[in-house]
Amino acid sequence: MGFKLHTASSALLRLSGLVAVCLLLTPVWQRGLYATASVLVCIGAGCIVSLVATHIDLARRMQRSEPSVVTTTDREKLRNRALLDHAPVPLLFRSVDGTLHAANRAARRLFETEDRLINPPAELLAALTEKRVSSEGRMIRLHSSADSRLRMYALSVGQGAGVGGIVEYLALTNVEAGLKAAEAQALRDLLQILSHEIMNSLTPIVSLSVTAEELFTDADKDASSPLIREALMTLRRRAEGLDKFVRGYRELARLPPPDLAPVELEVLLRETQTLFHARWGTGIPLEVCLPSTRVLIRVDKVQIEQALLNLLNNAAEACASQPSPSVQIVAEVTDGAAVIIVRDNGTGLDPSLQEEIFHPFVSFKENGNGVGLSLARQIVLGHGGSLEVEAPEPESSWSTAFRMRL
Repeated sequence: MGFKLHTASSALLRLSGLVAVCLLLTPVWQRGLYATASVLVCIGAGCIVSLVATHIDLARRMQRSEPSVVTTTDREKLRNRALLDHAPVPLLFRSVDGTLHAANRAARRLFETEDRLINPPAELLAALTEKRVSSEGRMIRLHSSADSRLRMYALSVGQGAGVGGIVEYLALTNVEAGLKAAEAQALRDLLQILSHEIMNSLTPIVSLSVTAEELFTDADKDASSPLIREALMTLRRRAEGLDKFVRGYRELARLPPPDLAPVELEVLLRETQTLFHARWGTGIPLEVCLPSTRVLIRVDKVQIEQALLNLLNNAAEACASQPSPSVQIVAEVTDGAAVIIVRDNGTGLDPSLQEEIFHPFVSFKENGNGVGLSLARQIVLGHGGSLEVEAPEPESSWSTAFRMRL
């Protein structure tokens, strides 16, 4: 700006000088002052040359400055686009004509598109029609195109001015891990209360039944003493069974925070394999598939080993009745995370029960207490990971698979 003002002032002075020369030149010439007239002509020519030079210089400077403005604007756009692409939350916008577009890399990966959403999920469209979404938000479940897993998202919507009218901006925040962590904490709180209350009731029952049984041991003269003794022994067995039952659930409530340390994945799986064979022998073979490279993970070795054993024992029990039972454990590295898959060729699992089997107190096996899978998931969640039932691959010999991501 300073350069332009200075140039304009200089040009104005030169132009004023040229006008003055033109006004003086005629009377000077008419009076015969030819020498003076020649000097004025030279001065006027100098003013003209100076004005032309100033104009050329100004034009060149403006040409050099215009590309820099365009370059700065383009650089700003690229920086904003990079910031959007690095945002972990899928971002979208809906144009005036109602078309949904992916605004960053996370959204493009979630919906497998480069820009426009050809077939937006029905639940997303239904949520956008509700007036309360923009102010209160809404929880929706969406399938990820990357791994076909169903996840819970919090949808937030904002509005802004766009080309042709109002444009809506959407953000989808993955809240699956937070919800499961809250569910696990609520479960632990519930189990602590149940354990406390039930144990307070069981302890005197067991103690009194033992005392009463001792009192009636020598009551041979009483004909009813055998019946009394049998009733007391039944009471004692039932109370001890209930005591064992509650102690199993207490394991869920007293799960300590993981003590993380570097563990080699192959060593962890080999030791787990040894523990599995110690229980099941050679009757149920266990195949272990390891990654080609050395993998080091930070986990609580004791807890993860327990979670794996729970999954493997569950798999062994599921396929034990098959003519050729088989269990497989596969380790791999996906997107920078360690993934362990436990498969079996048992009778399979009803898809409608894939989430219910992780609930405590729920078991579909005879004599099952519903603790193993629930404890395994809580252990994995405590490590910031996930444990899900994986759909079997088409034409695969495996009927059920559990996918642990750490």
